[in-house]
Amino acid sequence: MNNIKNIHNIKIILGGLLIVLLPNIVMSLLAYLIDAKRLIINIDYFIPLLLLACRQRLLFVIAFIMISLADFLVLFTQLFPFIRLSDLVYLSRFAFISSSSYQLYGITLIVLIIAQIYLYLKIYKADYNKTLLVLFNIIIFYYAYSVYFLDNSRRSFLTINTHIVGSQLISNMDYISSSFIQTYTMTGDALQTTKINSSTIELFDYPNSHDKVLLVVNESWGVTANAAVQNDVLSPILDSPVVSRSEQNTLPFIGATIAGELRELCAKAPIHFNLKNQLEGFEDCLPNRYKDLGYNTVAVHGAIGFMYDRQYWYPRTGFQEMLFRDQGLNIPESRCYSFPGNCDTDIAGRVVEKFATNDKLFLYWLTLNTHATYDTRDLETDLFDCRQYNIAADTADCRNLKLQKQFFYTLSQMIAGPAFSGTRVIVVGDHEPPFIEESSTVFISEQVPTFEFEVN
Repeated sequence: MNNIKNIHNIKIILGGLLIVLLPNIVMSLLAYLIDAKRLIINIDYFIPLLLLACRQRLLFVIAFIMISLADFLVLFTQLFPFIRLSDLVYLSRFAFISSSSYQLYGITLIVLIIAQIYLYLKIYKADYNKTLLVLFNIIIFYYAYSVYFLDNSRRSFLTINTHIVGSQLISNMDYISSSFIQTYTMTGDALQTTKINSSTIELFDYPNSHDKVLLVVNESWGVTANAAVQNDVLSPILDSPVVSRSEQNTLPFIGATIAGELRELCAKAPIHFNLKNQLEGFEDCLPNRYKDLGYNTVAVHGAIGFMYDRQYWYPRTGFQEMLFRDQGLNIPESRCYSFPGNCDTDIAGRVVEKFATNDKLFLYWLTLNTHATYDTRDLETDLFDCRQYNIAADTADCRNLKLQKQFFYTLSQMIAGPAFSGTRVIVVGDHEPPFIEESSTVFISEQVPTFEFEVN
């Protein structure tokens, strides 16, 4: 009898563990397939289990679906980040048409959610309640401990909870309610009226000095304390036989990427970032000036057009054509990890095409792969030796510099072709490199570099 009772108890314990772990296993598998980050145990699944324990079967089904969707949303934002919840309908549609693999993952997820609901309704027993109560207390205790004693990291946009235990509902609420995201719901005029200094100041005064202009706002490109480090990063361009009249400078600046963009395109600073309905204030921006002079004006960026409302305010600055991940670039299999989007190395070919097919062109390129946290999965060509400058290989400083040199190498390959002959090129950092994991001793704070040259 004792053996039978022990076997029964073991089955109850294993059954309770399976009920807790099953949805987490399913979502972790999906995270693995799409190469996304996820915590191991999402405590939110105890909510529908509590309803099931109270025999509220319909409420269990509703709660389980909602919790699963919230769990999925944390993974989804690592592929297609969004600012407003209203953008989700569009983004979900794009997610399923952009790549056949995403279609397969989406269908698989729906099937597995339905299968789990059916399985729970069939196998759940009241005997599991005690096991679930014990597991709940253990997991909640660990969660509280990790939040209050282990979570000392600095947070930034798209910071993903990678603890062993956590709440995806809380992660979603933190994302939506963050002060940075809230600036996209503010009302009133979004642009200051006074002009500010930029690396493009001469373009405002002499826009038609060259038939072709390439303006690159380079994500997280900083001013190094050691000039030799910067020269190493720029060496693919500095050593190029087609480059002449190169000049390096620095520009004092504090702000986010969108502020850096407005600085260079319009010589203006934002009051807030809700630019979706901002209709005025863009009339004197560089793209409008070039458009009035008969130039084709093109904007290129590897993220989706909804990101930071670019698909709305870019045309108001004067861009006639926009190439985003979801509009025009048409490279669905290209994926970068530092920030979700297409890889700059893949985008380079699209930029070359525009220079080859336009006699008078102003092209603006906002890069993406050098975004914090400087993911080395975006590093295809490792050209920078951090050890040569006593920079630790396992730091964000090193990763940033490696990705930056890769970009300038890609740029050097682009301009080597005949399409760029006679082009004026300006590369400027959007803001100083943010370092989430540690402070930096390599870069000078509150400064961005500028680099200008002509192609023979």
